[in-house]
Amino acid sequence: MKNMSVADKKQIEALDKKIERLKEKIIIKRREYDELTGELQKLLDERYPERKTERVKQTLYDAYIKSEKSLESVLEFMENQDDEGWR
Repeated sequence: MKNMSVADKKQIEALDKKIERLKEKIIIKRREYDELTGELQKLLDERYPERKTERVKQTLYDAYIKSEKSLESVLEFMENQDDEGWR
């Protein structure tokens, strides 16, 4: 930036300000999007209860795959848990 003209520096500063404003707008819109999709999920689960069951199944399956444990060891773990063992 040493060899830049004053006009070039001002242009870069203007671009930086625009970038920051857009980043702030994106953050706000992302929050709105997340809230709306959460509300949509709740309504869809209420309307189609089977969706929630399928999502729970998928979540359990994904956790099982990620754990890299055998199915037998996962089932054994689950069978040996009492109410106080779950945290």
